[in-house]
Amino acid sequence: MDKDSLQEDLDCIADWSTRNNMQLHGEKFEVLNYKLYSTKGLRNLPFTQELYLYSSPSGDVIDPVEYVKDLGVYLASDASWSLHIATISKEAKRLAGWVLGVFRDRSIRTMLTLLKSLIRPKLEYCSPLWSPVKVGDIQRLEDIQRYFTRRIEECHGMDY
Repeated sequence: MDKDSLQEDLDCIADWSTRNNMQLHGEKFEVLNYKLYSTKGLRNLPFTQELYLYSSPSGDVIDPVEYVKDLGVYLASDASWSLHIATISKEAKRLAGWVLGVFRDRSIRTMLTLLKSLIRPKLEYCSPLWSPVKVGDIQRLEDIQRYFTRRIEECHGMDY
């Protein structure tokens, strides 16, 4: 069974870390289960929950979570990227507001340099992995860029 195979792999990693004098922090372990069933009732049946219980090297049960952040990218249990896109959009909007508040020079060269060097990297980090497919997610990302370019005098009539 897949559960047993994964538990064996976790135990092998724990053994390896012990042999190599590396300490694992069991309280930081997280399990992300991608939801196979669309209805909440099926996911919460007692016999299905047992399939997803894993234990840390110390013997504690690793609790499942709705999302995890790995290398700056949010992975959600529903296999969508909406949480990640919402998070980076919020951070990029905050950064855009900071840039617009701090830099008074609104010349096109200065503003586009700031957009390309500070804001777009925030929006584009690991984008080949989480490339948005939902219209709402795409619009959220585009809105940040429009918000910034609207404040550049030479870019008023242009699309971002």
